[in-house]
Amino acid sequence: MKALISLTLLVFLAAPGAWAQKKSRKALPKQEQAKTINMNSQLDGLGRNEEIIKKAQALQPNNNMRIVQKREVDRNWRGELGVSYGMVNGGDSYVNTANWGLSADLHISPRWSLGVRYIENKNELTAEGDRVTRIAADKQAKGETDYIRPDIDFAKRTILALVNWYPIYGKVSWLEYGVSQFDFYVLAGGGQIQLSNTTSPIYTGGAGMGIWWNNRITTRLEVRYQNYKDQVFTGERNINSFVGQIGIGLML
Repeated sequence: MKALISLTLLVFLAAPGAWAQKKSRKALPKQEQAKTINMNSQLDGLGRNEEIIKKAQALQPNNNMRIVQKREVDRNWRGELGVSYGMVNGGDSYVNTANWGLSADLHISPRWSLGVRYIENKNELTAEGDRVTRIAADKQAKGETDYIRPDIDFAKRTILALVNWYPIYGKVSWLEYGVSQFDFYVLAGGGQIQLSNTTSPIYTGGAGMGIWWNNRITTRLEVRYQNYKDQVFTGERNINSFVGQIGIGLML
């Protein structure tokens, strides 16, 4: 009974204080309420406010903190010139193809750009291609005609027109020595490829990452699928291959 009476007294004593505190919060001036809301929004937006980040770093100096801010490299109506080197995977099983190229891009905005590529291809026979070619040469030298040299339509040069879309953007810290901006992008386009026997329309699509080291220097890592038709003595063939390229560029 004594415990019940003591608990009742504590409730009655605490209730006026709680009611007064609630009333005082309701009675806050509008300026104070706005200040409170603003502080809460700043806390909710941690990572978008440099002052909050500085305070957090002061509390935890051993932790490195980075924030994604606005784009440092302006890509509104700017040009980009570049050179690239790549390797081709797939296509004719008798040929290994590498290439080097020149590129020119017009960045309409950070999201879109239009590009033109000129690519020179360098071809060499694979081990199997070299084997069957030597066999054919030996048979021909002996006057034998029961073995036919394989016909290969080498890719010589390519001209492409591309559209690039950059949906993902961010920044990366390189071993704490510097921060660079990057964009993941997808591309699609077409053009013409010149082969040793013929020329053909070519279509391509792929994805890549552009790294903008500063307002001038860029790097691109890119993978493309491409399709075209070559011409051998057995007729026209459909060629599918993948191209991996790395390039460096200069923003104008």
